[in-house]
Amino acid sequence: MEWFSLFYNVAVEAFFKVGVFVSISLLLIGLVDYKFNGIIIKLLEKDRKNQVYFSALLGLIPGCGGAIIIVPMYILGKVTFGSLVASFITTMGDAAFILIVGDIDAYFKVLVISGVTGVITGLMIDYFKIGENISINRERVIESDKNLVNEESGQKVHHHITHEKGDIVDRVLHKKTSSKYIYLITHRIWYKIFWILVIVSLPFALEHLLHEHAHESSLDLDIYDLSGFLGTTLCILYTLLSKKMIKGSDFDKTESKLNSIFETLIHTAEEVAFLVTWVFIAFLGYEILLKYIGGETVLEVVLNNSGFLVIVGAVLIGLIPGCGPQILLAAIYISGGIPFSALVANAICNDGDALFPLLALSKRSALLVTVYNVIPALIVGGVLYLMGI
Repeated sequence: MEWFSLFYNVAVEAFFKVGVFVSISLLLIGLVDYKFNGIIIKLLEKDRKNQVYFSALLGLIPGCGGAIIIVPMYILGKVTFGSLVASFITTMGDAAFILIVGDIDAYFKVLVISGVTGVITGLMIDYFKIGENISINRERVIESDKNLVNEESGQKVHHHITHEKGDIVDRVLHKKTSSKYIYLITHRIWYKIFWILVIVSLPFALEHLLHEHAHESSLDLDIYDLSGFLGTTLCILYTLLSKKMIKGSDFDKTESKLNSIFETLIHTAEEVAFLVTWVFIAFLGYEILLKYIGGETVLEVVLNNSGFLVIVGAVLIGLIPGCGPQILLAAIYISGGIPFSALVANAICNDGDALFPLLALSKRSALLVTVYNVIPALIVGGVLYLMGI
């Protein structure tokens, strides 16, 4: 009964504290991207002198979309390597949404620090012409075209962003969904259930935000608790069924959202399910850790004795491709488990889901980007740590 109560309470917290408000903020950002997606991209293509600044700005947009869009532009030679690095340093991926709803002050502080770091690093890389010798085969032959999306089939109908039909980006990054039933669940069922849950839960989430709510510890549960528990449970089930535990977004989804309000609605529901799942894992793991080590006071002692290793650990987590581990770390920060310096180090180092398309197109570029993310992450995180932040 004690474990069920813990599981239940964490599930309610995950949906009310994160799921409802993240879904709204992610949808609003998606709609803004849909309306204005072409402006920064055109500036990037036309104004090569200021590409680093525009790339850093794209990376600062919450979520992975901004950095993901830079990848094909770099591969096709439209932006510099410094611009690519700048966008990867400034992006926090989906972890940004956790901070937005959990600690908005920390979010803006990270935004400023990572933005400045990204611009300085990108400008230095371009000034010293680092990365110019990277050879990218833009005419690479793909073994088979069987997995390519048939744009006339109705599965995907929109114009391409930053690249052309049939080029290396199209042939590598645009693939058919691996399962028809997953496509059916995503585009016909899940998003409808999800948005109904969000609308129903919004009053409860607002009450939760304004007043601390004591969750029931018995099986005599009210609708307040049940809606949050149901929301998190369904998000976890959808994430497991769709086999999307590693990454919440990719280039195809990002491009679809930039071309269609309908796709924005669908993929926002999909991404929030991914977010809520990882937040639940983080919250539950943190509560179990506190239970076994003896509380937050003991954790503070452990962190204080760990020294700079906390920063190194945050950077190592940032090296893991995908948004999941970064969401987990941001959620732990909100819970008080790590210092702000570790959060910043992770934010600078992590590339969210943007590293996946780069790995698919140019593994050498992905390796070098990672190296040039780690160095400023350790420097900035270390300085903040020494300052006691």
